[in-house]
Amino acid sequence: MVRFINTMSVAFILVDIFALTSAFLYFRQSQKITLELEQTEKEKAIIQSQMLQKNLEPHFLFNNLSVLSGLAKKNPEQMEDFIDDFSDVYRYYLKHGKKQLVELKDELLFLISYMNLMKKRFGNAYQIVNNIKNTDGFIVPCSLQLCVENAIKHNKGSDENWLLISLSRKEDTIVIKNELNKVDFTLGTGTGNEYLKRQYQLNFNKDVIFTETDTEFIVEIPLISKI
Repeated sequence: MVRFINTMSVAFILVDIFALTSAFLYFRQSQKITLELEQTEKEKAIIQSQMLQKNLEPHFLFNNLSVLSGLAKKNPEQMEDFIDDFSDVYRYYLKHGKKQLVELKDELLFLISYMNLMKKRFGNAYQIVNNIKNTDGFIVPCSLQLCVENAIKHNKGSDENWLLISLSRKEDTIVIKNELNKVDFTLGTGTGNEYLKRQYQLNFNKDVIFTETDTEFIVEIPLISKI
């Protein structure tokens, strides 16, 4: 009987130790998961803020004010349309810049205003062709504009030898392609592409794919079916 009681006491002690160990490990794991979630949320906020700052960066403002000044001297009749597009672009940045997603159709309308500004600045040097018919779905705001901006920034175009940028849809993926005619030097650091890539990884566990061939640069952006 004494041996039985001792055996049971040891068993209860072992059960208590196992329970306490399990509880401790569960607490540590929960604490680790909580910290990882907090870190992820912080990173999301930082990336969104960086994207908005990039879209509102001073050189974009100064470049367009220079274009506006030139129109005032040479083509004052075009000033009103330019100011309307300029206002639409900045309004979109401020309204949607910190959102996770926007409707694809709204992003495409925004891209038209953006390209109108680029046409005033560069003439017909950069031509965009939109082959997207189905506009269902959602996309990270300013992602299409970012891809077009990179194509313009890193490639030369002229009225005589314009650069083609095309948009198409392949099932639930938007494909942006631009011809390659690289400039010798740009101030780009690749951060815009990295921000876009991290946005999709952190928020939706999806990948943005960048591919460069001998003749083209291709970006594949996944669409989100619903919010």
